[in-house]
Amino acid sequence: MSNFRLGFIVLTAVMISCQHRTQEAVLACDFQSILPTGNDVECGYIMVPENHDQPDGKKIKIAYAVLHARDSTTKAYPVIYLSGGPGGSAISERTLNSWYDDAFRENRDVILLDQRGIGYSSALPNMYKELYSIMARDVSAEEEQNLIGDLLAGYSQMCKDRQIDLSNYNSFQNARDVGALMDHLGYGKYNIYGVSYGTRLARVTQDLFPDKLNAVILNSPNPIQGDMLVDRLKSYSLALSRVFDYCNKNPECHAANPSLEEDYFKAINAMKEKPLLLNIDGDSVYLNAQDGIFFVRRLLYGVNSRTDIPVLIQEFLQGGGPLITDLVRDEYADDYNFAMWFSVERHEMFDSNNTLEIVSQVYDSLPLLPAKLGLFQAAYLNLGSLHDSGADAQKKAFQLSSVPTLITVNQFDPVTPPENGRIMMATLSQGQLFVLDEGGHGGGDMECKDRVMIDFMDNPHGPLDASCLNVYKE
Repeated sequence: MSNFRLGFIVLTAVMISCQHRTQEAVLACDFQSILPTGNDVECGYIMVPENHDQPDGKKIKIAYAVLHARDSTTKAYPVIYLSGGPGGSAISERTLNSWYDDAFRENRDVILLDQRGIGYSSALPNMYKELYSIMARDVSAEEEQNLIGDLLAGYSQMCKDRQIDLSNYNSFQNARDVGALMDHLGYGKYNIYGVSYGTRLARVTQDLFPDKLNAVILNSPNPIQGDMLVDRLKSYSLALSRVFDYCNKNPECHAANPSLEEDYFKAINAMKEKPLLLNIDGDSVYLNAQDGIFFVRRLLYGVNSRTDIPVLIQEFLQGGGPLITDLVRDEYADDYNFAMWFSVERHEMFDSNNTLEIVSQVYDSLPLLPAKLGLFQAAYLNLGSLHDSGADAQKKAFQLSSVPTLITVNQFDPVTPPENGRIMMATLSQGQLFVLDEGGHGGGDMECKDRVMIDFMDNPHGPLDASCLNVYKE
């Protein structure tokens, strides 16, 4: 945290007119170098309690950016984007420029924030380099568990030494930061758009601040229900089975991959005997069986998973290739904070009763897991050493909400399957759910989705034209 200047910076709001903010106001923000090169952007910080239940205690900073609408006369409510993870930064040059060019910004302001513990918001010290070095080694699942256990225990002590209370880095404190930002910016009402973990954060915010919201959009719903590891195992097996079923029924895919499922088992089992050795930018990286499962799961996140998974399996069998090389290279990025991810999941999605024996029984009950899931299992079985705070069932239950809510989820999603959308719908009196016949996690035909989402924000209580969506037909 010493790398981040603490201070309370309040920037003069930009009038929605032909008058623009001065250049000096932009320079007051210490991440101005990554902002889009327009005079219709502002940025700043608010200071919030690390523990909102102790408002006079330690403060942390929350960074935000406002990308003002192209139509300076608009009266449309702004939209707050909540990124996924937990641990994904929203204030990066790539994300800022993507939103600056987005159709959302035609007639409404877009508000981005780095959630607590991430990026420019009093970031937790990250551990992605250490995790990558463990994953890159040729170790068994048991050795990986021990190495990550040592890492998490040491990290927990480091945070205590720096007076960081990891138990406060969770969705409930996070949502109160969003409420504080809404108060600070002073718009009449807001729309919230969450993706993946951002949907969980959006839904908690929805319960805490319903009067501040015009509409909520949940793309790839992630409820506070179930278990960090067990649910991932079930979702992986389900999503991969749907890919295999698709390939069996698709003449072109089946002709090219007549024994896809058998090849998958053959590849993973071969990696148990002899890990793949890859050269990634001059570094030696070993891929063993648990890494193979890990990267199949990662590829299932992509919109082209139905066609890419067969390619990946063949690369495993052939000892490597460009697809797996790119996956490994892109996996560990410094704009993703694994510490925030672990801290949140320890608080909300961890069951200390799930011993290795119980987890092993879950593996035995699922058809497509011939090896352990790399990283996730090792981290999960050590989460108890990170901090000792866990939300009870009552706190994790969403309240009944009448805020208009739009939910979209992809049929082939490996982490937030369509079943999650139905869980979310159970507490929404004005919810609409669309299960889409698309691959990946959160992507798809975004031009169509943007049109539907904009229409929904403009008229959340009226009829919605969703005819362009590729709705899955069971």
